[in-house]
Amino acid sequence: MEFFLILSVFLLAYLVTCIYTVPQRREALITSFGKHVYTQLYAGLHLKWPWPFNVVAVKIPTDLRQVNETLDTKTKDDLFVSLPITIQYEVSDTGRFYFDTSYPVDQMNKIVSASVRKYTSGKQFQALYDERDEISEAVIRDVKEQVAEYGISIRRIIVDEPSAPQEVQDSFNRVRASEREKDAAQNEADADYIRRVKAAEADKQRNILIGEGVAGFRRSIAEGYTSIRREMVDEGVDPAVAERFMEEAMRLDTIRDVGEKGNMVIVMPSGQAANQNMSDLITASPILEKLIKDNKS
Repeated sequence: MEFFLILSVFLLAYLVTCIYTVPQRREALITSFGKHVYTQLYAGLHLKWPWPFNVVAVKIPTDLRQVNETLDTKTKDDLFVSLPITIQYEVSDTGRFYFDTSYPVDQMNKIVSASVRKYTSGKQFQALYDERDEISEAVIRDVKEQVAEYGISIRRIIVDEPSAPQEVQDSFNRVRASEREKDAAQNEADADYIRRVKAAEADKQRNILIGEGVAGFRRSIAEGYTSIRREMVDEGVDPAVAERFMEEAMRLDTIRDVGEKGNMVIVMPSGQAANQNMSDLITASPILEKLIKDNKS
């Protein structure tokens, strides 16, 4: 009786080896005498052949995982910088991941690190800041097939901000500051050039307008003098006398303008010419007064 009890307990314990569970986001690798026979993909309670015919060798997690790495790399402008990266991956083929390669995650790290160094070595230090997303996408394309041989699928590679020794950062900041000062000086020079050109264009246009105004003013005066001379001749004044009268009138107008607008030295004619002009002015005055009255009426 005792023997049958012991045998029953043994059989029960042996049959328990037929039962196993698989947690969520894991896959169980079933082996038979060391050989991989199948993979249980689904979570829950499952049955298998009892030990030693079937053994659950390992349960591989298939959820999203990540590893962090800090790479020391050299840029195109000969700077040694530290570049933090984060690799997020999933196990896509648990059998290959577990059986075909020793330390597959380490192998993945080496492949990704080599690819990152290849891309960063061809870029300037500033480009490591500006093109981190491009570097990440290029590296994923480059290593995708290689890491697939280890049963790994890379979801994303996050390239963080590179860091350089403090003296390198200080030198870089001085270079960038000098470049900004140079750009500012160039912009200021361009702005000054534009202001000078615009001012010159404005002066040119103003001088043209002034010239047109002066020409129009002189034309109006000339037309007025011509009209008065013609009317004087029509009233019987000798043409020579009318011309001298107009000359004297213009001279007196000039003297009046000088007295109103500025200080100038006027050299007046003397002798017979001056007396003749005044005589002509007196002679023509009654006729001029008559013309003015006629124009007013």
